[in-house]
Amino acid sequence: MFVALAIFEHCPRRWLDSAKELRAALDAAVAAGSFTCLGTMVVPFSPQGITACAIVSESHLALHSWPEEGRLFVDIASCSTREGVLAAIDAIAKAMPEGSLTVLDERVVEPGGARLAADQKLGGGGDL
Repeated sequence: MFVALAIFEHCPRRWLDSAKELRAALDAAVAAGSFTCLGTMVVPFSPQGITACAIVSESHLALHSWPEEGRLFVDIASCSTREGVLAAIDAIAKAMPEGSLTVLDERVVEPGGARLAADQKLGGGGDL
C-alpha cells in the first residue's frame, strides 16, 4: 500500500470553492495515476468548502478544501504503484491556477510503514 498526503496552501478561494474545478482535478488525478474509478462523489459544504472523493479499485483519492484558509488537503492511497500515487498528486498540482501552489507538507508511506526521507518525497520535493 502506498499512501500520499499533501497540504497545498495559497490556493485561490474561488478555485477551492468550485465543485467543477475540484471534480476536474480529481478526474485528472485518477487518470494520471492509471487508477480504475468505481465512483466519485463531490460534496459542497455551507458556507464554503468541498470534499471530492474517488473510490478506485486500488483504494481511494480524497480532496478536502478550506477556501477560507486557502488550503487543499489531499489523501491518496493505492495498492498499485508509488509512481501512480505521485502522478496523481502531480496532476492535482497542475490543475491548480498557476502561481498558487505552496506545499505545506507532504508524505509518502511505502509498504511496511517506512516513511521516505525528505529528499525522496514526491519525486524529490521539487516536482510540485
